[in-house]
Amino acid sequence: MVKVLFAGDVGGKVEALFKRVETVNASAAGPFDVLLCAGGFFAGSGPDDEAYSGELLPYITGEKQAPLPTYFVGGWGHGSKQALEALAASDSNVKYLGRSGVATVSGLLVAFLDGQYNAAAYRAAEVTGTSSRGPGCRYYAESDVDRLKLALARAEGDIDVLLTCEWPAGLCDGLPDAAKPQGVPLEGAAMCTEVVLACRPRYHVATGKRHFYARVPYLNSDLGAGSHVTRFIALAQVGNTNKQKWLHALSLTAAMEMTPEQLTVVPEGSTKSPYEGGSRKRGAEAMEDDERLGAQDWRWQQRGGKRQQQGQQAPIAAPSLGRKDVVKDKSKTAFARNVPFRATEDDLVEFFSQCGTVVDLVRRANKEGKLNTFCHVQFDTAAAMERACQLTGSQLMGRTLHIDAATSDAEAKSKAAKPVDGCWFCLSNPNADVELVASVGEECYVALDKGAITEQHVLVLPVEHFPCSLAAPTSATEEMQRYLSALRSCFAASGKELVGFERYMALRKSGGNHCHINAIAVPAAAAKQAQQVFEAAASRHGFELKLLPKCAGDAAGCEQLKAEVGEGEYFVALLPDGSRLVHPIAFGERFPLSYGREVLAELAGVPERADWKVCAASKAEEEARCEAFKEAFKPYDIMQ
Repeated sequence: MVKVLFAGDVGGKVEALFKRVETVNASAAGPFDVLLCAGGFFAGSGPDDEAYSGELLPYITGEKQAPLPTYFVGGWGHGSKQALEALAASDSNVKYLGRSGVATVSGLLVAFLDGQYNAAAYRAAEVTGTSSRGPGCRYYAESDVDRLKLALARAEGDIDVLLTCEWPAGLCDGLPDAAKPQGVPLEGAAMCTEVVLACRPRYHVATGKRHFYARVPYLNSDLGAGSHVTRFIALAQVGNTNKQKWLHALSLTAAMEMTPEQLTVVPEGSTKSPYEGGSRKRGAEAMEDDERLGAQDWRWQQRGGKRQQQGQQAPIAAPSLGRKDVVKDKSKTAFARNVPFRATEDDLVEFFSQCGTVVDLVRRANKEGKLNTFCHVQFDTAAAMERACQLTGSQLMGRTLHIDAATSDAEAKSKAAKPVDGCWFCLSNPNADVELVASVGEECYVALDKGAITEQHVLVLPVEHFPCSLAAPTSATEEMQRYLSALRSCFAASGKELVGFERYMALRKSGGNHCHINAIAVPAAAAKQAQQVFEAAASRHGFELKLLPKCAGDAAGCEQLKAEVGEGEYFVALLPDGSRLVHPIAFGERFPLSYGREVLAELAGVPERADWKVCAASKAEEEARCEAFKEAFKPYDIMQ
């Protein structure tokens, strides 16, 4: 837990700020870990480039120390240029965050954008050739925003705090009048809105209106890992005479230390995002529409792209769902970020065709129907993909593209598997649930599922950490099939049949996915309906399955599956007659994680146990269940 104090516009009143902070820090509410300041930090009157003689001076020279480590934006005002240069060379515990970027402060990920939007200043850097506005400038440039977006793309984890010196446009859209700030002009900066959408911070602390305002939380859209809320807090000027609140305290747990359940809690009264409605144009998109559509877009023209003739309506970009006849191959696929909203599939194919032949393109939309700003582009060769990666930093329709090789397990698959710290299924992990292990072979093992749907719900896994069955060596997959055959015989003894599934998704946490096949005994009558139940559930979730007939031999089965899924992610269902149902999981597809368990629970006659959390048992119950299963499985165990 990090205890943070936030301050509004300091306006040069450094002593008043630190005196109040010292008092609060010594109170029952303290002690605090850090002070973050949004808004103008220096006195507003006087040139930026004059000699500095303000209240920050003794903290620069070392004569005084701030009561807390202090980080600020708002680096403009009287003498600010000289003060910032001197501060950078000092050992002061007062730090200027910079023009824009992402910093780790006391374990929190803090994004920041210094300055305010001004149309002329925003575009001036392009004309003058300067790369940034530099310290001491009140207005940010396009390069400052681009730098922030690049830092966000590289950041690992959710942004905890965003600091800005202005309010975003549309902040109060959709709110009843009673929930809006009273006596405050609600206009904001469209570019600030664009920044907020890119950051998706848990807390957005801003200044610029000289009023305190705390908006009710709003829910960000789900990008595939769950949605979280953002809380907007506006602070007034330090020492203002209107008694508007300018110092705010929060106790925060860093997002990277929170569980997904904690991170996605939605407080009562939360609203939908005011920035993501279909009728609202996003910041940079609105600016592009105003300044570029139907005008001379010299950067796009230089790339050799098709420029829309004046008066001709631009085509509407639509999602690109990919070609079903193309086997996904991540080794030949590039991942592009910051893709323009109005770029059509033809635009993207034309752009990337300079690198080689484009065989597939996937760009999906979010649940509100707004196009994603990223896409996957598959080429006919790996060399073409590598050439595409060299285009990172290129401009497309006024946006800077960031292009990398798509995340691939190819390298991991080519290396000997190693135990992974934190993986539940690596037996070398001290936290592994070894009391659930029922049988250990030479390369594989059988364990009861920790959230078992029934007493006969088990997992078949390789001992080594392979991401999927297609990545495991032949000897391991053959042993897995021997275990599955033994389980079929065991279940048949009680008049039941085996149904199962493998879901391969390249999870990033805990070392990635450890291959495991779910297998469960279901009544013979239900087993006859397994294919129909899998297909009906898939239809409800909006995807299709392809039937793969039974193969003679494990090697043929692996080749059959690989021909359908290539190097990509997949879901494969195991049917009682040996046939399989497969669904290749496309790039960016939100595959329902509960799908497999839903079907197994329905076939087993206990649909209420699809959620593993309701299946939790005590350690003693788990051990007793495992001993009972081992006794029943003993006559069929391949290691007996």
